[in-house]
Amino acid sequence: MWVEGRPWFTMWRGAFGRQAVLIQRPESILQALPVELDAVCALVDEEGRVVAGRKPVGITVVRVATESQLPWSLYITGSQGSGDLVMTARQRFILLGLGTVVVFLIAGTYFVARAIRREIAVSRLQSDFVSAVSHEFRSPLTAMRQLSEILALGRVRSEEQRQKYYETLVGETGRLQRLVETLLNFGKMDSGARHYRLEEIDAGDVVEGVVAEFAPQLAASGRGIELHRPPTTCPINADAEALALALRNLVDNALKYSPDQPAVVVEWGCENGAVAIRVRDRGMGIPVAEQRVIFEKFVRGRAAIAANVKGTGVGLAMVSHIVRAHGGEVRVMSAPGEGSTFTIVLPRSRIQTSEAP
Repeated sequence: MWVEGRPWFTMWRGAFGRQAVLIQRPESILQALPVELDAVCALVDEEGRVVAGRKPVGITVVRVATESQLPWSLYITGSQGSGDLVMTARQRFILLGLGTVVVFLIAGTYFVARAIRREIAVSRLQSDFVSAVSHEFRSPLTAMRQLSEILALGRVRSEEQRQKYYETLVGETGRLQRLVETLLNFGKMDSGARHYRLEEIDAGDVVEGVVAEFAPQLAASGRGIELHRPPTTCPINADAEALALALRNLVDNALKYSPDQPAVVVEWGCENGAVAIRVRDRGMGIPVAEQRVIFEKFVRGRAAIAANVKGTGVGLAMVSHIVRAHGGEVRVMSAPGEGSTFTIVLPRSRIQTSEAP
């Protein structure tokens, strides 16, 4: 009941000749709430008047009289401090989410830009590769056409000159054939279609066979290849044709990149349970920064390009692919102006070695 604008809570119980009445302020009910609740409560009558407590502001839980079994509706919410904590936690969550989105955007932008730069670099390398291959094809084809026309038109003055032209044609034809075979082999390796037939062979046989192939070319130029043979045989399990192709590329590079040197060195031997084949030259050398990328396809050193050394940029990529397929690795030691040493390291075959003849 309300008396002079103030609410009073009354209860009574009557019996014959006797009646008990309780009258008290409604605030006493709310004062019994535990402090641990840290809540703001209010009791509101049917007319919306606050009977006890203070009506909370913000997110509030309401229990009407029919639900609470009380004479009033009950309004309850967290204290102002709790509300601040809730808002702070929410703000932190929002900031964390925004931060995560920003990080993902930055990371995504970085990786997209990196992918674009890589594609641009690959496109540039492919363009350089096409240009280099075109130049490599044009040189022997031009020489072959000129010599063929001279021979066909009978403009050769002597039999000795005719023989020389024939030898030049044979050399240019072999050069063109090697170039085509190199590109075909590279295409097979790059597509994974190249299969290797591993057999037990002596590494020395492969090395000496490759060196013998360069003999006619070196005889005409007055240069040579120094062979350092080991005292014992070095058996390996390898595809002789593929290993010869890898070694041929290394020897050819050594000759091309050291044009002023009289010879390159090729040596092999058994080291720490493996077989190492080294090709050493005293040419222009390779900077450390380029040593990390020279085994990638289409990559050529800046010094080689500046010196106008012929090449396609796939030779060392083929060498790396072949050696890795044999379970080995290719190492390079080089410095600008001091030459380069390329080493093919292959697992040694498990057979007893014997003295070489």
